[in-house]
Amino acid sequence: MANLTIHERFELDAPPETVWTHLVDPERIVVCLPGAELLGQDDERTYEGTIKVSVGAITVGYRGKVVFEEIDADERFVRIKGRGREKAGSGTAMLTMESRVSALEGGRSEVTVDAEVKLAGKIVRFGRGMIETISTEIFSEFTSRLQALLAEDTASSAGEAGSAPETAPAQAGEPAESLALIPLLFRAMKRWLAGIFGRA
Repeated sequence: MANLTIHERFELDAPPETVWTHLVDPERIVVCLPGAELLGQDDERTYEGTIKVSVGAITVGYRGKVVFEEIDADERFVRIKGRGREKAGSGTAMLTMESRVSALEGGRSEVTVDAEVKLAGKIVRFGRGMIETISTEIFSEFTSRLQALLAEDTASSAGEAGSAPETAPAQAGEPAESLALIPLLFRAMKRWLAGIFGRA
């Protein structure tokens, strides 16, 4: 079992109201995380989904639920809890995550994320330090995709007032790409080595 505490912040070139709307919309946010797929909705705050993680030729799939425990639109604060289990194995993943959107100068936004993660199973073999570094790279990928989605939605709204944005969540039955960890591991190793030589 590995217990991780994650603290991340990132900035986006979009107003906080727009970022908040995307952040609490599972059908929009799922397209920003490679390997994730939304399967259904139990009630207005509980969603079922899957995520696939690939390491070379090995793919580990998780299936579980995410619950929006608290949504405060005035403070732009959201707390979610998630629990998943390996589709073919005994590994588990549990997540408690709090996110907040704040306004920055120039109409930009800052998102802060605090999360507690408990992992058991195959993924723990990577070791705590490497998993933490990989999580940073995953957030970087997520940020890039979210920024691209915000830009596309803004352009679509400006060009076709009242029309639906072209970017849409993965449809039911459409296979989701796996979250490939090999490129993330490579970037994580570079970051780790840079940290060592930077302290020398």
